[in-house]
Amino acid sequence: MFCCGRNGNQQNQRNRMTRFRFSAEEVQELQRRFQRMANGSNYLTKNQFRENMGLLGLETVQVLSDCLFQIIDEDQDGKIQFNEFLAYFDKITYGSQDEKAEISYKLIDQNRKGYFTLRDFQLTMQALIDSWVVMTGTAITNEIRDHLEKRVAYIFTQMDKNNDEKVSFTEYKGILTSDPTLLDIFEFLRKGITISIKEATLKQDQIVLSEFYLIKDQAVSLFETMIGLRQKRCSVTLQPKPNLIQSLILCQKKMKTNINSQFGIQYLMGDEVDALSLRMSSTMNANKGRQQGVQTSEIIQGNSQLGPYIHRGDQEIPIKIDYIIKSKESEETLDPELTDGLEKINYMAEDQIRDNYKEALIKIHELKQQTQQSLDRLEKMYQKKLEEFSINKKRDQEIAEKRRATIANINKKRKTALSVQFGHQNWNLVLNMMIGIQMAVKSVNALSDYEVALKDFKLKYYFELMPKRTGNEKTTFKVCKFFDYAPQVFNHIRKMFFIDNDNYLSSIGPETLLSSILKGDLSTLSELTSTGKSGSFFYYSQDGIYTLKTISKTEFTFMRHILYNYYKHLKDHRQSLIIKLFGMHKIILDDKKIHFVIMSNVFKTSHEINVRYDIKGSLHQRKTPNNADYTVARKDLNFLESHEKINIKIDKQSELLKQLCKDADFFAQNNIIDYSLLLGIHEINFLQTTARTEISQELESEDISIIQSKTGDKIYFFGIIDILTNFNTKKKIEYCCKRCFQGPDISAIPPHQYAERFKRFVTNMFRNNV
Repeated sequence: MFCCGRNGNQQNQRNRMTRFRFSAEEVQELQRRFQRMANGSNYLTKNQFRENMGLLGLETVQVLSDCLFQIIDEDQDGKIQFNEFLAYFDKITYGSQDEKAEISYKLIDQNRKGYFTLRDFQLTMQALIDSWVVMTGTAITNEIRDHLEKRVAYIFTQMDKNNDEKVSFTEYKGILTSDPTLLDIFEFLRKGITISIKEATLKQDQIVLSEFYLIKDQAVSLFETMIGLRQKRCSVTLQPKPNLIQSLILCQKKMKTNINSQFGIQYLMGDEVDALSLRMSSTMNANKGRQQGVQTSEIIQGNSQLGPYIHRGDQEIPIKIDYIIKSKESEETLDPELTDGLEKINYMAEDQIRDNYKEALIKIHELKQQTQQSLDRLEKMYQKKLEEFSINKKRDQEIAEKRRATIANINKKRKTALSVQFGHQNWNLVLNMMIGIQMAVKSVNALSDYEVALKDFKLKYYFELMPKRTGNEKTTFKVCKFFDYAPQVFNHIRKMFFIDNDNYLSSIGPETLLSSILKGDLSTLSELTSTGKSGSFFYYSQDGIYTLKTISKTEFTFMRHILYNYYKHLKDHRQSLIIKLFGMHKIILDDKKIHFVIMSNVFKTSHEINVRYDIKGSLHQRKTPNNADYTVARKDLNFLESHEKINIKIDKQSELLKQLCKDADFFAQNNIIDYSLLLGIHEINFLQTTARTEISQELESEDISIIQSKTGDKIYFFGIIDILTNFNTKKKIEYCCKRCFQGPDISAIPPHQYAERFKRFVTNMFRNNV
């Protein structure tokens, strides 16, 4: 009887595998998750489901959690069986677009009417938005909420093709196919909470343009004034000769009502003073005032007064001037340079004044022309930015969609089992990581023009991730603590490599997770345990562009120690092959401290990596079994046995090796060992119709980390990884012991020896001798 029962269970498992698209290992992993969520029971209750949703299961946002529970509970009996659990994950992982659209549709049509109304759609979107608000602890202004309501209504009208105030599944599926980005409501939230850097740049450009227009208008006005003076030369009236300085102070008193102005033009004619002195610093002061919350002052226009006089023989000609009045304290005083110039005019001969006047007129005319030319150039640049901004979002989405395939390159066969979704033991950790990263990036967005200083390398910011909780949850739900290290430094590193903070957050921010729930795709971070000795975990962003790697406290401390040198090296060598770090963080959750960094992904490509190597230059125990999965990196001995040679053009090879030597020298100077060259090889299949187009687009940049072979049949991907091993006392002892028993080919050797061996081995990997 026992045997029959066991056989029956095995048969049931085979039936499940036949019905679904999972491998046996994936089914076992999902079964472990289910058992963890159900506390060993055969079914999962609604309360248990809420508890396993982490932040999304809080009482303040139970609507979304309950909606998901209802979708998974196919027979609507208030319990989720394992088969139902398996069916849901099967569809969101391997399902067709129609299957995913069906799950997404059920999330809105909760009453299973076969259609949903605007009210149904509004309730679902509101649940998503409320979940985001609770997760991030962020308040939404009434203005943003009104904007969101209008957007939701607009989306509904786009889906309602029949104009019957109902959306059928056919209509819904059609809009998801034709415009999958239409439902991305969190793009609006992101712009409302963290101002888009692109939009902020455009706004700054608008300010600069408006102020430049003002300067141009004043230059034109000044030029016309001087022309007018020339025309009035014979019609001036004789006046008593006053003191120039007293006249100017008198004019200032008359203009007392304009004491808040910071803009204007001053000009003089004299031996030591330029004909025109533009107060360009006023623009900087105005911008500074805006950053500090000071209200921008009004601009003087058309309030000029008659002031100082120019003496022409017995004649005294009044000059029209726009004045800059700074404050009450400066009312009775003038700039010493201005005072000296005015005094000198009093003692000038008529010929001197005439010559200075002509010279000033020529300079002002040249300035007027140059100002107009500069303004035209600025206007063209602004319009170009505006056009680029309108198409960048679509382009970014297309690139991100292509790069989703990168995750499959990491580990196709185990993708689902290791994907971090609800039920995963690190689900809540990943949610808090996403939220903490968003808060950290948002904090530096406000200081986008900040220049990195030495103190910034030692700074750290602390955030408490406190979602909105009810009374009971305040005592049972532990607050997560998040630390962001050297935020301005890493913000500048992202800028160095043209990473827009908005796109950065769209890859690893919490909005991505919530959007995927609505689309029935539940994409978050994919987890992979390191195959090295460290046992670190890698979390790959859903688009495959970034990796989050957990590191030890020792590595974390060492990275902080070398951060200044690392930053300077990347700044001086933009083509460096060293892995790029875009953030350094620590998170404390459930009394557990986790240090992690955010890095670029060397294999951020939609092309499949057919072969990969991890090269250190060492030969001791540096071999991967030949029968290992192709997604597992081969090592130094494997490369030698394969007789593989990297075959690229001589100029590219020379540039690549030159940079690689500089990087190795950097490691030696900073006492670093154990780093590796990660080499990926994509074998091009030109039978695919889109292969040539995609490859040419990917190779358009001058980036030496991606190079096509000389014969055109391969693409090589290069990057130096594992850069945080310090040759400390522990490593020195290891070196002494292992060298005696294992020989000179061990990995742990002094930094300069390691660098030289590394350079020799990598150089010999190439077909051409340089």
